Amino acid sequence: MHFQGFFSRMRREWQFYACGALAVLCAAVFAWVLHARTLPMAEGWYTYYASCIHQGLLPYRDFEYLYPPFYIYFIALFVRVFGYELIYLRRLGVVIFALIAWALYQALTAAFGKKHAVGAFFAVLAAVFYMQSEVVQIFYDYVRVMDLVNILAVWRLFLGVRALAEGQAAQKALIRCGFWLGLLLQIKQNTGLVMLAFCLVLWVFLSVWQGRDWRCTVKELGCLLVPALAVMAAVLAALAATGSLRAYFDMTWGRAAGAKGGLFALLFGWVGHNRGALLGALPVALFLLLLLVAGYQTAKRRCSFDDARVALAGGAAFLGVLLIFCLSEAFTAVVLSRQALSAYAVFLTVLPLFVAMGVVGVIDMVRHTKRLYPYLPFFALSGAYVAASFACANSGGLADGQAYFGIAFLALGFFLVARTVAACFKGRCCVWLGCAVRLLPALLCLLLALQSAGKKMLDTYNWWGMTESTYWQASERSRLPLLRGLRLSPETVALYEGVVEAIRENVPEGEDIYCFAHIPSFYTLTERSDPGVSAKVQWFDVASDAAVLADRAVLAAHPPRAILLYHTEAYAYEAHEASFRGGNVSGMRQMRDFLLDLVVVGGYVHYGDFEAHGNRLSVYILP
Repeated sequence: MHFQGFFSRMRREWQFYACGALAVLCAAVFAWVLHARTLPMAEGWYTYYASCIHQGLLPYRDFEYLYPPFYIYFIALFVRVFGYELIYLRRLGVVIFALIAWALYQALTAAFGKKHAVGAFFAVLAAVFYMQSEVVQIFYDYVRVMDLVNILAVWRLFLGVRALAEGQAAQKALIRCGFWLGLLLQIKQNTGLVMLAFCLVLWVFLSVWQGRDWRCTVKELGCLLVPALAVMAAVLAALAATGSLRAYFDMTWGRAAGAKGGLFALLFGWVGHNRGALLGALPVALFLLLLLVAGYQTAKRRCSFDDARVALAGGAAFLGVLLIFCLSEAFTAVVLSRQALSAYAVFLTVLPLFVAMGVVGVIDMVRHTKRLYPYLPFFALSGAYVAASFACANSGGLADGQAYFGIAFLALGFFLVARTVAACFKGRCCVWLGCAVRLLPALLCLLLALQSAGKKMLDTYNWWGMTESTYWQASERSRLPLLRGLRLSPETVALYEGVVEAIRENVPEGEDIYCFAHIPSFYTLTERSDPGVSAKVQWFDVASDAAVLADRAVLAAHPPRAILLYHTEAYAYEAHEASFRGGNVSGMRQMRDFLLDLVVVGGYVHYGDFEAHGNRLSVYILP
C-alpha cells in the first residue's frame, strides 16, 4: 500500500518530481564534468588536518583551528574510509553539489508551492551555477557543506512559515529547522548565529503580524532553540571528554574574531572596504529594482508558470551547451564568459525589497490588515538571503557563493513580472508576444546558468593571486599516487612532481618540512610532517597572529629539513592587513620575513623555483 501511494502521488505530481530530478541532474553533470580537472595549491587543507587527526592530534587541544569541529572530523572520517586520493573527495563534492540543488528546489517549492515547480527549476538552475561560478571554491569545500546545511534549515523554516500562514501546526518543521541550525553552528559559527537569530526574529515578527497567542509563539521558539542547543551540548560534551573544551572556546570565539580584526570590523568593516564594489553595482541594482517593483505593484497574486515542457527544454538546452563548452574553449570565451550580475548588485536589489516588505508587515500590524500575505514567500526568501549574505560579508565582503537565495528571489520575482506583463496582451494577434514575455525569465535564468558555467570553466580558480589553468588546458595525468584520476595542465603536473621529487630525494623519511603559506597539500603529497607548529594552515583569517608568531620559536628551535615558500601577492597582504589588522603588520607578513631570514642564517640551499600559471613556489633544503 505504501508503494501504491507513492506511485499514485508520482502520477499526480509528476511535474514536481520531473523538474526536481532535472535540476539535480544538471547540477550533478556539471560537477562531474569539472570534478577531475585542475588542482590549486591551496586545496588540501582538510586532507592534512585529517592526517594530523589520524596521527593522534586533536584540533584545539594540539593545534590551532578557528572553526567549529563538524567539518574537520567529517573529512577525517571520510579520508579514513576512502583513503587520501584526492579524487574521492572530488566525487564527494559532486554529491554535495547535487544535494544543494535538490535542497534549494525543495525549499523554493515549500515556500511557493509545488504548482510553481517549473519556475523553481529555473531559479535553482540560475542560483546553484551562479553560486559555483565564484572562482575560489571547490565542490566539497566546507563552505559548500555550510551552504547545504543552511538551505536545509531554511527549507524547514519555509515549511513552518507556510504552516503559520495557513493556521496549521508548525512545530515539526521548526524542530527540524532547529536541528539543522544547530549543525550549521558546528560548521561556521558566525553563519550559524546569524541564521539562528534571523529565524527567531522572523518567527516573532510573523507571529505578531498573524496575531497569534504569545504562549504558542514561545512554544514554537522553543521548538527552534532546543534542537540547536541539543546539538551544541553534544559537541561540547565530546570536546570536554577530549580535554579540548577550553581551547575550543578560545579559538572559535576569541581568536577567530581577533583574526578578522575584532567584533566591529567583523560585523561592519566590509561595508567601508567594499565601497567601490557597492557603488559600481548600483546601476545594475537600480535597473533590476525598477523592474521588480513594477511587477510587485501590479501583481495581485503569486506567479504561475506551469508548463513542464519548458523545464525539459531548458534542461536539454543547458546540457547541450555545456557539452559544447567541454569541446570548445573559444566558444566559451567569446560567447558566455563574463557575468554582469555581481553579488553586490544582487544584495542592493534584494535588501530594499526585503525592508519594504517588512514595513508593509508593520503597517499590517497597526491597521490589522494582511497586505503582506501574498508576498510572504518572497519576504521569507529575501530575509534568508540578507541574513546569509551578512554572515558571508563578515569574512571581508559579499560573495557569489552565498547569493543563491538572492538569485532565486530575483528569478521568481521576474517570473511574477513576466506573468503580469503577459496578462496585458489580449487577443489572438498578441498571443505569441505574451508567450515570449512569459518565456523571457526562463531564458534569462538559462543564460545566467550558462554564463556561470562558462566562467567556472575558464577561471577555474583565482584566490588572491593563486590561479589555475582553464578546464581545457588540464589534459595530463600525474604519476603521483594521491593525484590518480585527476587531469592537470602540463605546467601544474611539472610543479607538483618537481616539488615532490625534490623533497623525497633530499629529505629522509621521518624528517620534517614546513609549508608556507596555506599550501599544506605538500605535506600529504610528500608524506612528510611539519615540525610541530600550531598553525597547520597559515592565512590571515584562518590562523591567529599569536599562533603564527609563536610558531617562529618552534621553527627556530627545530629547523625543518626543507622550507616550501609560496610567494603570495603583495596586494593580498595589503588588502587583508587593511581589512583585518587596521593597517598594521600581520603575523603572516612577519612569518614570511622570518622565513626569508631563516633560509639565509640557517644555511639553507635554494633548490629552485617552481612556477605554473603565475604561481611561484620556492624550495629551500637544509644540507
